[in-house]
Amino acid sequence: MRRHSKTIGRILACAGVMVILSLVLPTSFWWFILGVFLICVGITIMKRC
Repeated sequence: MRRHSKTIGRILACAGVMVILSLVLPTSFWWFILGVFLICVGITIMKRC
């Protein structure tokens, strides 16, 4: 239970940071971050399989 609540806390903290940054940074930055995230997830999936 403790580990589960710790994970939820991290997700909420990251979501809060994203909301604050979305108010400050331009839209093109978020497309760049999305692209980098998708590439990293793809590489991670390829290494696990």
